[in-house]
Amino acid sequence: MKIYYQEQPPKQKSGKKGKLSKAEKEKLKKEEAERKAKEEEEARLRAEEEERERQERERQEKEERARIEAEERKRHAAEVGELNSILEGNLTALENQNAERRAKAKWDRYMLCDGSPDPTIPGEINTYMNLWKEDDSKNDIESVLKESQLTHSLIGELSFLLDDTPEEELSEKDAVNYKQTILELETLLAEKLDIATVDLLKNPTHDDAASMADQETSNLQLVQQNERILLMLWGNLSKNPRFKTFEFEEQNFGFELTKQLASLDIAIRIMHLKYDHLSHHCRTFHSKKKKKIVPPPPEPEPEPEEKAEEEKKEGEGEDAEGEETIPGMEDLTLKLESEQAEDNEEEKKEGEEEGDEKKEGEEETKKEEEAEQAPVEEEEEEEIEEDEDVVDLRQYQPLGGVMYFDLLHLPPQPKNAKGWLMTQDVCDELKRMPYPGNDNKLGQTLSGTLPMGQTLDPKAIASAAAAAEALGAPPVGLNFTLPENVLFSEEPQMAYWSPEGKHWRLDGFADMKYDEDGRTVSVKTINFGALTCTQDKHINMPFQSWELRPKQANNALLTIIAALVEIEIEIKEGLCCFRQPEDSEIKPELENIKEKWVTPKELIQLLYSAGVNLFPTTESKKYVSISEKEDLTEEGVYQQMALTASHFAYSWSKWNAESGTEKIVIQGTELLQDEPVIEDEWSLLMISSQRAMKLRMTEFDDQFTEDFAEGTEFHADLYHMVLDLSTEQGTDRMKLSSFQFVDAVYQLLSATRVITYS
Repeated sequence: MKIYYQEQPPKQKSGKKGKLSKAEKEKLKKEEAERKAKEEEEARLRAEEEERERQERERQEKEERARIEAEERKRHAAEVGELNSILEGNLTALENQNAERRAKAKWDRYMLCDGSPDPTIPGEINTYMNLWKEDDSKNDIESVLKESQLTHSLIGELSFLLDDTPEEELSEKDAVNYKQTILELETLLAEKLDIATVDLLKNPTHDDAASMADQETSNLQLVQQNERILLMLWGNLSKNPRFKTFEFEEQNFGFELTKQLASLDIAIRIMHLKYDHLSHHCRTFHSKKKKKIVPPPPEPEPEPEEKAEEEKKEGEGEDAEGEETIPGMEDLTLKLESEQAEDNEEEKKEGEEEGDEKKEGEEETKKEEEAEQAPVEEEEEEEIEEDEDVVDLRQYQPLGGVMYFDLLHLPPQPKNAKGWLMTQDVCDELKRMPYPGNDNKLGQTLSGTLPMGQTLDPKAIASAAAAAEALGAPPVGLNFTLPENVLFSEEPQMAYWSPEGKHWRLDGFADMKYDEDGRTVSVKTINFGALTCTQDKHINMPFQSWELRPKQANNALLTIIAALVEIEIEIKEGLCCFRQPEDSEIKPELENIKEKWVTPKELIQLLYSAGVNLFPTTESKKYVSISEKEDLTEEGVYQQMALTASHFAYSWSKWNAESGTEKIVIQGTELLQDEPVIEDEWSLLMISSQRAMKLRMTEFDDQFTEDFAEGTEFHADLYHMVLDLSTEQGTDRMKLSSFQFVDAVYQLLSATRVITYS
């Protein structure tokens, strides 16, 4: 029998399984502490090394920046002088060219032998106006419209001279005379149009008018027009109250009379002037003028004797208020003063005669110096508060010209009697019929507005027509199509001209409906006279982006993506033309101004008149959120962008709004091919009044920093920084830039102010 023995595991010591002894714990703690200490030491050494590297890097950058700044300071004066020399040279060449152009135009005007008067010569223009005014043989509408073309030409000539002639060449007297002549020509044309209208209304059965009579109603229907004036005349010959609505179909204009008017001897004249001759009479049409305030000169210092007396009086006052004086001291003081005064008087008499002339000369010189050194402050003219219905032309612009909607008395009509045509002899004065609804309170009620402090009954607007009808003045309906060559980007507001206040007003209109697709407007109004449509001037501001890129020497393309439109302006030499980008929404209203090569001033006026206002004024910052910059710095950047526009491209940067008022940030890159710029090729450029530099950051960074790019230098201005960033080929192309091209680019940049309004 075999016996097997199983080996037993050694017995464990009493206590918990795996428990370390005290010595082992101490050992582990020591090792852990040593490990942490080692890690901390390594981290400390690493941090110290990184700090040393950072400090060394910052030191090197600081030294490099100091070196670059020192070099920039050395050449700052030279760069500023060189830039000023270039700008002055271009300005001189431009002034000489303009002077030659004006001289040639003056000579051409003098040699013109077409019979038209020279509007700048009072004798000629006065003779012309008097002859036309007294010539009764040309009072028919055809003759008046024909003569109006010459009148408009003369007005345009004077307006151009007022705008184009430098202030130093145009005397204040001549400017006043030109403006007065323009006003007289406008008044004379209005009088002649009124006389022609009376002639049509007095003889509605002559051949010309009869051929245009409405066959259905037998009422007078006549249309006459030229390039600038459209005259539509309707005469209520039948007085049939059933015919209250009438429409000039070809002209897309209609009106609806009230029952009372349809049975009266009235005529309606609609005269659409495709220009605005009224707004410039309004106070808010012009920018606010700044009044120069010269502070009064400082009061002259008192003479020594007067000063002594004043000090004496002050001393006496102090003694009276302070401690009591010592007895007897006052008498002693007076005695000493009297003796001293006698001695001084003798010396004064001796030198008085010698010093009189010298003193007078010094005083005059001192006054002149004070007048020259006196600081001149500028203060904006005080804003005159208007009621809310007055149109502020600094914020809104009339578009599409002026439309006269006149309610006229129909003169007695000729009568046939036994083969004789009997006509009552009446004066040639046009009689406008006063409409009771022209009452201002009624107009305010109808439009839903009342002066401040007056409450409006909620039912007043709804019952306005009924109330007006009860007064015998219900509103008249109008419907018309907006001009096809004017872009309305929003529903227009109707306004009428107030001759008394010389401004446009919004009250007196109701039930206005606007069909955007058909571009038609229908409205009810109690206002007769001059009407117009207005639109917010700043509807396309601020701009979303802009870009100026070269095409070739003296040829560049300015692209502006505004709030509602996108436009391209090509600039070539001293001319420019407007285009609509092919990939943008085409606006048919702007087709007639495309591809026309004109001067920058003419293009600005064309776009403005067409409803595309991209040209802010000094007051525009009140109505638009902008990135305001220092004016002198901004203008300097536009000048230098124009100098380099033949080879260097520029674009909008989102960081411009983050750089403050003293610094301007734009994107820029050299571009020698006529093609779009690749995004990665843009560099950020920062310009201030003292320095220009290329930034290390890009347009796509998350945070703005002013660190300069490595390998670049500071310069006094944008022009020299661009030279530093340009190749030899680009510099050679830039040197070929003509002063006409540079001026055209500058005019457009300065007019649009893309840096501030983007």
